[in-house]
Amino acid sequence: MRKPLMIARQGRKPTGLLGQVVARIMAKETAPENDIAVELLALEPRDRVLEIGCGHGHTLAKAAALAHQGVLSGVDFSWVMHRYAMRRHRALVRAGRLEFRFGASDQLPYEAGTFDKAFCVHTIYFWTAPLDHLREARRVLKPGGRLVLGFRPAEDESFRATFPDQVYCIRPRAEVVELVRGAGFEILDVREPGQDSRRVVFIVAQAAGRPGASSTPGRHGPGR
Repeated sequence: MRKPLMIARQGRKPTGLLGQVVARIMAKETAPENDIAVELLALEPRDRVLEIGCGHGHTLAKAAALAHQGVLSGVDFSWVMHRYAMRRHRALVRAGRLEFRFGASDQLPYEAGTFDKAFCVHTIYFWTAPLDHLREARRVLKPGGRLVLGFRPAEDESFRATFPDQVYCIRPRAEVVELVRGAGFEILDVREPGQDSRRVVFIVAQAAGRPGASSTPGRHGPGR
């Protein structure tokens, strides 16, 4: 059954009380994929890690146990999710282990070459200009830094039939691979772990060459 536009829009950017409910449901549904993304990051104790579209922040908190001497950052453009993550993980925030920023992933509020690792799961559907977002991920990663991108591809017909294309831009696997390459990454691995009826692709990539463009921090913006 196709999801109502109102629910799909809440999936993109949770707002108000309904947004909190939708976000918590989605967090439970997507927890297995988030766990796979963290595994594919191959975290080291001192890594600086960025989650793009961090939402509730639970995945970053799990990653903090692995990168136990590092600093983990999350950015999201939903005030509802930003406030929730800050409140839910306040002990780790106070300890300086986690930080959450409100901002847009096509204008990340970090300097170039800040992070060793970055990941993003189930967010690319909402990027109307995906190269802008992927180039920003490349910019804030150190040379050789790792990106893990998780998404359900257009080849998953049940997924395409469920989510309205007015909100979700669901791209084929090969197209996303080429977008990642075009943003300045080398592809290390592309895999689809078996997950029953949920077809999920994970791209593992490495930032090539020197960090891109300016080292000026990105501006906060309205879109993700």
